[in-house]
Amino acid sequence: CTCVLLVYLIPMIYEVIVIGAGVEGSATGYYLTSRGTKNVLMLEQFDALHTRGSSHGGSRITRKAYDQPYFVKMMEEAFRLWSEIEQQSGKKLYHKTGILVFGDNNVESYKTSLQANNIPHKIMTGSEANREYNQQLQLPDDYLCIFEEYGGILRATIAVAAMQELFVRNGGQLLDCHKVTGLIPGPVVTIETNKGSFRAKKVIVTVGAWTNKLLETTGLTLPLKIKRTEALYWSTSNPEAFSSSKFPTFIHKKLVGDSVEEFYGLPIHEYPGLLKAGYHSAPEISDPDERDASSCDSATSEIVTEFIQKHFKGVTKKPSIVEICMYTETPDKGPFLDRHPFCHNVIIGAGFSGHGFKLAPIVGKILSEIALGHPPSYDLSPFKIDRFMKPKASL
Repeated sequence: CTCVLLVYLIPMIYEVIVIGAGVEGSATGYYLTSRGTKNVLMLEQFDALHTRGSSHGGSRITRKAYDQPYFVKMMEEAFRLWSEIEQQSGKKLYHKTGILVFGDNNVESYKTSLQANNIPHKIMTGSEANREYNQQLQLPDDYLCIFEEYGGILRATIAVAAMQELFVRNGGQLLDCHKVTGLIPGPVVTIETNKGSFRAKKVIVTVGAWTNKLLETTGLTLPLKIKRTEALYWSTSNPEAFSSSKFPTFIHKKLVGDSVEEFYGLPIHEYPGLLKAGYHSAPEISDPDERDASSCDSATSEIVTEFIQKHFKGVTKKPSIVEICMYTETPDKGPFLDRHPFCHNVIIGAGFSGHGFKLAPIVGKILSEIALGHPPSYDLSPFKIDRFMKPKASL
């Protein structure tokens, strides 16, 4: 007689699956594998280095200057971790330029925070900053200006690629073009994708603007707004003066009406001869998959044009390049770094509100610590999901 041996394949159970391979997911995967975690999978719905989300492009600002003291402390370690990634990848990711924060009394909080954390900085009036940058600036004389020397530029897409490469080198598995369509909670979480299902003891969700689309499959909706923003690049009559060796990155904050108006910018670095600037406010969209359904937001371009013409010398009246990006915003502009409230082996990193790139190595560390049950390196109370949940009335 013939004996037939039936072999039943048991689906592999990963230790951790990271969903989303943008900067936060790539930093998380890198941190997990660099510290010895085995059997880690990263899933990305698009190509690994796509331009649909929040992590693409040639440049992002980095800095220690923050008006929240806890971010200043986190950025101290973030700089060390970015240096570690540079050393291990052999790629230059950080270009030091310094950063100039200028505006009205809303800049005072930066000064207070930097002083509290002993971060070297220089305080100037607008007129003093105009003298120091006499070929570039024309600020109101009474502006408060703070220069912090560690500010600079991170090479965005190259940084994401470096962390992905290190993740794979350290034994991680990266599968792009795998769109996650649902999560089935349990002691082992099942992740459903367009190319099959995967199982993991722990799942870390870092999908940016797609966060609520995914979490809704678990019955959770977070207070997040998806913003469609523009990065604008401007030609100047004096490119040498605005080069990254002569001019810092910058942030402008000023009270206008009942809200604080914030602009940001970078010296010429990414595109030859072009200064980068943007407005840290943007129209809300309901669906990240419809990002390009509308034409470029001319209102944003007009607002940035007015700011540029008022504060800078020799910059053209129209941008030469306009690029689109999305970010996801929470009500208090602080991220969520927390466990899912009723699926505790699902960990969420979301809502970075336009300033998550520079923090990515710390975000990766924190999300890894939560997933592995390690003591947190930082006070995570500012990043809890329940900070927006209304307390139940007492009986």
